[in-house]
Amino acid sequence: MIERLDELVNEVKDSPTKTIAVAAGHDYETMLAINRATNENVVRAVLVGDKSRMEQVAKEHSIDLTKFEIVNIEDEVEAAVEAVKLVGSKKADLLMKGSVKTAEYMKAILHREYGLLPPGSLLCHIAALEIPTYHKLLIISDAAIKYTTEVARYLGIELPKVAILSAVETVNPRIPSSVDAAIMTLMNRRNQIKGAILDGPLALDVALSKEGCRIKDLESPVGGDADVLIFPNIESANIFYKSSTVIAGGKTAAVVAGTTAPVVLTSRADNDDSKFYSIVLAAKLSEK
Repeated sequence: MIERLDELVNEVKDSPTKTIAVAAGHDYETMLAINRATNENVVRAVLVGDKSRMEQVAKEHSIDLTKFEIVNIEDEVEAAVEAVKLVGSKKADLLMKGSVKTAEYMKAILHREYGLLPPGSLLCHIAALEIPTYHKLLIISDAAIKYTTEVARYLGIELPKVAILSAVETVNPRIPSSVDAAIMTLMNRRNQIKGAILDGPLALDVALSKEGCRIKDLESPVGGDADVLIFPNIESANIFYKSSTVIAGGKTAAVVAGTTAPVVLTSRADNDDSKFYSIVLAAKLSEK
């Protein structure tokens, strides 16, 4: 089981090298992450974007552009479309967002003609977090248990422990997330949700702390040892994600699941480490 992001890097290095298409890949943070990923033999890269801006960044930061394939498209929206088409036509295995706005990036991914979303599929943003105070990687999302458990299995967790989070450990009709968690837990026990061990509702402290379970006298097959956290909504997931990195010093890798190929979608505020680890996770998920 992979318990640290650097372990994931080492494993991906030993696998066949994938090709990543970068949409508007001419900003410094993205180029720095891609440069590291190619230097460490994680991926080959096709940078789709403004070549003159790439050359400027490369000159300022001593990046060797000759290691990349470059498709010169100055307009960022057009660059996103071309990058998506490269993945759709199997000329690249992965997709990554550069400096293009998220709305335009997603519009290209969701395009009916050349986009990467299969009919009937849903997009799900998933992050793997390495937090100094927790004993293994945490996979988090606000939805789509199926995709999070698939990511867990790529990390070597055959039967992931999934905590369905709420503010309490008891079902309270006035707290809808506690009811939802209880329903999903019952469905899991009836084998209607397969491939994982679910428990909920669980508050965050008992999901991550055996001592919390002991103090609250809570018996849980997941408590204190969760592999996956499912949050009640995108707001709470986003707050936890950013708190873990900004305050707790966590490392993160984030991807979009549900597409025909792994998609890297990082925040503009994410550092180059987060972008690098996201590339690594996407490369791992592309192994079929």
